[in-house]
Amino acid sequence: MFEDSVEGFIDRWRRHAIDGVAFARAEGSPLLEVAVGGAVVQLFERTGPYDAPTGPVRLIVHAVASSWTTASGDAPSLSAVSPARLRISGTVVEADGAMVVVDAGVPVVLGLDPLDDAQPQPSVGARLECESLVPAQAFVLRSSGPRRPADAVDDQV
Repeated sequence: MFEDSVEGFIDRWRRHAIDGVAFARAEGSPLLEVAVGGAVVQLFERTGPYDAPTGPVRLIVHAVASSWTTASGDAPSLSAVSPARLRISGTVVEADGAMVVVDAGVPVVLGLDPLDDAQPQPSVGARLECESLVPAQAFVLRSSGPRRPADAVDDQV
């Protein structure tokens, strides 16, 4: 288990939140399509009621991997493998038990749940490469101020 609650996860990892751009989606769908760090990825929104606004959002990207390898010296990268599944390559910038934060061009809070218990946990500074399990997740940070009005008539429906 990597979290005690949605609120607890956000409190713990808030400093690794990033800015992204959310695209339109079917009303009530938990799948959020967002542009972050030069990639467009689909993430399962954990912060229901699944009403993140279209446009600029602030979010924490979270994924879980069951295996990983040592990455080469290539530039950090984040890309979509399939809906809610990511390919992550970068440097570990924080490690806390089974959780690491990987700089993949943007920070990804990555839970490591090894298939092989002998697989060593990466430490800060290690280069890591993996594909996440489904679903990779987004914890959308809500502003404490009033929500802005919809930009277009279609958004008001």
